[in-house]
Amino acid sequence: MKFRMQPLRAALALGFVLTAGLVSACDVNAKIDISNEKGGTFAFMNPVIRTPMAGRPTAGYFDFNYNYKVPDQIISVASPEFKRVEMHDSITDGGMKKMVKLDTLDLPAKSSIKFAPGGKHLMLFEPTRVVKAGELIKVTFVFAEREPIDVSFEVKDVIPVAGSSGSPETMDHSKMDHGSMDHGTMNHGDKKP
Repeated sequence: MKFRMQPLRAALALGFVLTAGLVSACDVNAKIDISNEKGGTFAFMNPVIRTPMAGRPTAGYFDFNYNYKVPDQIISVASPEFKRVEMHDSITDGGMKKMVKLDTLDLPAKSSIKFAPGGKHLMLFEPTRVVKAGELIKVTFVFAEREPIDVSFEVKDVIPVAGSSGSPETMDHSKMDHGSMDHGTMNHGDKKP
């Protein structure tokens, strides 16, 4: 896996677009488009993090559109507000739902990926300070083929999820005990398959 740095000019142009995107991220229902001179765009939509309970990990969700003709990979995720951020997926193995850590995430050309309860999601461990609902938290995505991207996630107490009938419902995830669960072998109560 090779990480290539973009020329300074492209990095400066991307920085300008990113700054505009981060300012607009205050409205997390807005689409955050990030483009550069390679002729493609990223789109982060609805980036949210559940309000963490003291001493417990929490989860982050968003929709991601990758509108490039060539594939890429997310090779790491980090935030200055948490000691560790991991990408996870919920899979079914032997009829049981469990979580697995994703070391990297492939981004096929012209693809859309949903990070949502019961599927792919971010796990954010050990907040470096008290994180409260309504705050914006910076999360940095590192890619194999382009510069890192900073995205502002809104912290929320309750995250809307799709119900079994397909209609939206809400689940209060803040009262669940994530710390006592084995995140390598089971889901953390996000949603049944």
